[in-house]
Amino acid sequence: MDSSEIRAVIQTYFDASYENSGDKMREVFNDAAHIYGHDGDGALRDWEKETFAKMVGDKTGSDYPRLNEILAIDFTGENTAVARVKLRVGDIIFTDVLSFIRVDGKWSIISKLLSGVPVD
Repeated sequence: MDSSEIRAVIQTYFDASYENSGDKMREVFNDAAHIYGHDGDGALRDWEKETFAKMVGDKTGSDYPRLNEILAIDFTGENTAVARVKLRVGDIIFTDVLSFIRVDGKWSIISKLLSGVPVD
């Protein structure tokens, strides 16, 4: 299967993360998407698309070295896929597992599981 469309969505996701663009996050996430991870206090969180996009858009500054890497893309069906990516946001290196769904011919992220570690 051709992963070029998924790679394009991931690139926009990387750009949104680096540019603090809530609008670009809204573009790549499905309306039903959920984002899972731990907050700053270590509590498990479940953010909906709009909440997450607003959090990204409310951040300031992108004065850090950019790190974006696609570690793997696996198709799990004709209209579903999973990608593992690594990116830097501020002083944290995240490894994200992104689940994709294709609806009406368009790929979008339906779920995100994030894990971050501080930059050494």
